[in-house]
Amino acid sequence: MEYSPEFSKRLIEAAEALVQKSGNKDEAHRTILYLSSLSCEINLKAQLEHLGYTPRELRGFSHNLNDLLRLVCDCRFKDSSQSASALRSKTVLPGTENGTVGTLLTAEISGASKYPNEIRYGEIIQHYPPTAMLECARIVNLWCEENRDNLYIPE
Repeated sequence: MEYSPEFSKRLIEAAEALVQKSGNKDEAHRTILYLSSLSCEINLKAQLEHLGYTPRELRGFSHNLNDLLRLVCDCRFKDSSQSASALRSKTVLPGTENGTVGTLLTAEISGASKYPNEIRYGEIIQHYPPTAMLECARIVNLWCEENRDNLYIPE
């Protein structure tokens, strides 16, 4: 397999270490945001590869978190035939109206800095707080891990 859930976990661990070490430094925020988004991308691609997408097909989606999330959410659970779209509604920011995985991973549609380029190179980054994106990465990682063998692509 080309896309590794274990690599995704290491990205989360690196971001967590940076949160503990660097606190509120601007470049640390940029790095945490980038690592967290990359972790989500790798996890979604690993899930789709496990379901039968080829690495070449997945590379065609580039870094488009919205499209990758849509593909995973279009899948169904083997044990119930229900849609996997509940991943979108997983709460990342409790007590906020739109603090969900779906909102955070599609933030650039609403005007947030585009991942990866505007996060890597942008002078001013407009996005959710880096710690929120880190929590989103943790949730996506756990969800993919828990559902790795319980999804299928409907015909």
